[in-house]
Amino acid sequence: MQASPYTPGEIARLVPGRARQLADFDERLSYLVDLGRLIGRIRVDHAPRGLGKTSLLREYQRRAVSRGVITVWVTAGEGDLVAQIAAEIARVTATWSDTARRRVGARLESLTMRVGVPGIAGVDATVRSGQAGSDPAGSRDFEAVVRAAAAGDEHKGLVILIDEIQAADPEGLRTLAYAWQHLQAEGSDVPAAVYTAGLPNAADAVAAAVTFSERFAYRPLHTLQPVDEEFALVVPARELGVEWDRDALDEAVAIALGYPYVVQLIGDAAWFAAGRPDGGATITVGHVRAGRVAMEDDMDALFRARWANAAEGERDFMVAMAQISDGPVKRAEIASALHVTSESLSMPRARLIDKGFIQASDRGSLEFTIPGFAAFLRNLDRG
Repeated sequence: MQASPYTPGEIARLVPGRARQLADFDERLSYLVDLGRLIGRIRVDHAPRGLGKTSLLREYQRRAVSRGVITVWVTAGEGDLVAQIAAEIARVTATWSDTARRRVGARLESLTMRVGVPGIAGVDATVRSGQAGSDPAGSRDFEAVVRAAAAGDEHKGLVILIDEIQAADPEGLRTLAYAWQHLQAEGSDVPAAVYTAGLPNAADAVAAAVTFSERFAYRPLHTLQPVDEEFALVVPARELGVEWDRDALDEAVAIALGYPYVVQLIGDAAWFAAGRPDGGATITVGHVRAGRVAMEDDMDALFRARWANAAEGERDFMVAMAQISDGPVKRAEIASALHVTSESLSMPRARLIDKGFIQASDRGSLEFTIPGFAAFLRNLDRG
């Protein structure tokens, strides 16, 4: 018996279907490493939960480390953003040579004095706000920290990675944005970059904090194509000497509908249905169907968590969507089902998009972000 190579709910080892994003990152990374240049636009990969944003960000980190770049990883919302980044820079530079460590430490100390980051190792700071539209307190000091860290200690640059960017405090976002604007405007050769990931409302969160948010590079992540789903299923199994037959793959792809989390979930469930197979075994359509029954508890838990996290008006909105169709639904159709005007749906619509429960489709309609949720809602006992 072999442990499952699939990782539902964890960081995936493979990020199929993201070739364009990775090629772009590799090109920018070469620009940073080989030419010692700043990547001037802050990148924001955004998508609903479960589409592999964090896994993609971790792959960026692995590739940067492999090129000799130091990386700083933070999850926004766990403290003030500037304090989080400063504390992580202090941690990753703690083992540098005395000269390099003192250089960074002096800049961190200046930042500490400016914005009140206590002891720099903590992340519970309260950054003092500047005036709206003005250069925030500490942006120049934060810029100096970036310069010192990017200079490195036999390293080739700095990449800051921020997950859940939509949860960052507004002043922290402003400080980061202004510091990067200064670096851009001065045309200085600072080998540094910022890559972030967030929910679909990330652009709105940044825009609420930063007047020039259009200078960020927003890039949506979409569901996977069938060939990418097959890759995500076949490759991890093949590494352990196990194959998928054609019918099993077709069945799994039909279940997952391009949603990376469900791909991992059905792969994991089929693996256990096959008895955690040894090398030489084959996963069949029977294993997939048995696994689908077993994974219903996991999907039900996910759906119930979403339902519990929705307010009454949001629940009515989603139930109306589900009663109309499993696929894209026009806003006017939802309004008609609820006997209200389309304009009155703006608030619950925005909140559900912010939560990652629904998303705008290519046809100007709305759809659920995870397959099977509409069916769950139709069968839900609301009593």
